[in-house]
Amino acid sequence: MDRRIHDRAPVTFWMRVTDIASPEFSASGETIDISESGIGIYLPLRFTPGSLVRLNIKDSVLYGFVSHSVPERSFFRTGIAVVQVSVGTSGLSQLLKATLQEAMPVLRITSIPA
Repeated sequence: MDRRIHDRAPVTFWMRVTDIASPEFSASGETIDISESGIGIYLPLRFTPGSLVRLNIKDSVLYGFVSHSVPERSFFRTGIAVVQVSVGTSGLSQLLKATLQEAMPVLRITSIPA
């Protein structure tokens, strides 16, 4: 039985995730999917659920809370509920913006000045 509330769309972006309370705790990973409730990403480290994190991709910054981090294969499948997004001007950031607007239509997205 699938308990998901929102449909997930597969996406592939490389992101750096950093714990705001402990900036030295940081890891890069590949996103798995995106839905209205957040982003799934494979990370080499386990982030504590409830932690406020910053996600960096190219010249964009996202903030969110870790909803879960469970072992899967040789990584931790981590869910992040995104609450704030600032996108840059690079092509990759514009692709990220379009993806977020489609998956998370109620999320407010701001632009970072060039």
